[in-house]
Amino acid sequence: MAEFPHGGPSASFRRTRLVALHTLGEALRLRLTALLGMIGAAVVVGALALREFNFGSAELKFIGDFGLGAIGGFGTLLAALATAQLFFSEIQGRAAYCVLTRPVRRWEYMAGKFIGVAGLLALFTVAMGLLIAALLAVRAAQLEGAVVGWTALACACAMQWLKVTLVAGMTLVVCSYAGSALFASGAGLILAVVAHLRSFVGEGGRFGWIKVWPNLALFDAESVLAATHPPSASLLLGCAGYWAVYALVFIGIASYVFEQREF
Repeated sequence: MAEFPHGGPSASFRRTRLVALHTLGEALRLRLTALLGMIGAAVVVGALALREFNFGSAELKFIGDFGLGAIGGFGTLLAALATAQLFFSEIQGRAAYCVLTRPVRRWEYMAGKFIGVAGLLALFTVAMGLLIAALLAVRAAQLEGAVVGWTALACACAMQWLKVTLVAGMTLVVCSYAGSALFASGAGLILAVVAHLRSFVGEGGRFGWIKVWPNLALFDAESVLAATHPPSASLLLGCAGYWAVYALVFIGIASYVFEQREF
């Protein structure tokens, strides 16, 4: 490939931002995004089937937990499938070659891909969170005296976003060396399952190495929503810091492996 001057940090940030915006635009045009969004919304609205029962505030908690589960489940699918499809569509369509022959470093390309998918997942989480909030508001008005913790709901949705974006990072690592979108998305989902089960692994033993993998159970949105008081700032900052470390690690590994890949 031809050598180009890369410029300073501001130029690097601009290139990464352009890749991220392009990735987000392509992601929003995916049929997969619309499909999972509609299915997720239908599943959340289906929780209203319980309106014929008067469970009081417990019903609101069920609707909230049900909606957060939909965000986590469909968000995980979207993170793995969209990341793999967006990455390999550009590889197979030769669009990535055109980008990489310009003054774009491969780590900038991978970081832009991650940020673009994270933006897609943010839009998905916000849309689903607003739907859950609307359902809770309607049901709380019908159940006189019921109280909804809006701050806790917002924090719980943020926890789900942190979790599903790490799934996108895991999938991006697989994409950096995989040969097909099917393999990458499948492996990404398997790695997500491993990350959810990490907390059950004991010290030592043959599976002790799994301890280095991120523990997605730390992003427990349901317990945040069920808490009497909103989560403390230290808890939120701790989760955000944990997320940031692993997000940078995944981007770094994916960039390094992608750098060794020949086209």
